[in-house]
Amino acid sequence: MKDQKNLAVCVVVDAKFLFKYFKNFINSLELKGKYKGDIVVITSWFTPTFLVFKTFNKNIKIYRFRRIKFTKKTENYLKSIPSLPGAPNRHITKNFQWHKLHLFNEKLKKWKYIFYLDVNMIIHSDINPILQKKMKDSLLARADAFPNYDRTLNTQFYEDSQFFNQLKTEYDLSSKRYFQTGLMLFDTNIIKPEMFNDLIQIVEKYPCSKTNEQGILNLYFLKKPGLYVELPSHIDENLLTYYYWRLEDKLIIITKQNVEQYK
Repeated sequence: MKDQKNLAVCVVVDAKFLFKYFKNFINSLELKGKYKGDIVVITSWFTPTFLVFKTFNKNIKIYRFRRIKFTKKTENYLKSIPSLPGAPNRHITKNFQWHKLHLFNEKLKKWKYIFYLDVNMIIHSDINPILQKKMKDSLLARADAFPNYDRTLNTQFYEDSQFFNQLKTEYDLSSKRYFQTGLMLFDTNIIKPEMFNDLIQIVEKYPCSKTNEQGILNLYFLKKPGLYVELPSHIDENLLTYYYWRLEDKLIIITKQNVEQYK
């Protein structure tokens, strides 16, 4: 348990996800994940957390932030990204994902390390082997194109946007080293006073991310060589750290879902 000192597990929730997933997440985190440390909940000013948290006697810290709003023009550009079958416009359907940018608020520097998980992730076993992989001055996450590395960063953006040509001249969108934001383990030393505003400015300059904060965070870290390190796929030959779904004959600590459906 020494790896849980000066570290917090963090989730970002709105009211819908709080009521739907939080109780099961906390129970799994403690019972299956064998985690006893601090838990940070990032949410909005108006999320009625008291209706859920009153049932827990846990070391839960709540950080409330205003919903992230962009300029009217940026909002319109983001809303105009077309929906496709199986890929709806996330700015409209999953707008609260932008709240993940608050993970990089200096308030979280109270802890040396933050282990962020989407609250609907499924914890199957002890998470401490993952916590032991933490690295100084780094963010560890799973490459979105894992395990085949057959996709590039440009897939995160709407290519017919009027901003796309300029975007690809400023950033190397051919990179396959871009990460998912559903699971991130990072040293809070990477959080800088200007970081949040820099992220917002990237959105305002290039309002064409199809994956909300995921595309934007990858642009930011692309310009910070060495900060992003891919999370090791295995603890040992028989134990995987994280995968999208359960695999036959494989033990996996955390999965995004129980069965293969989509990425």
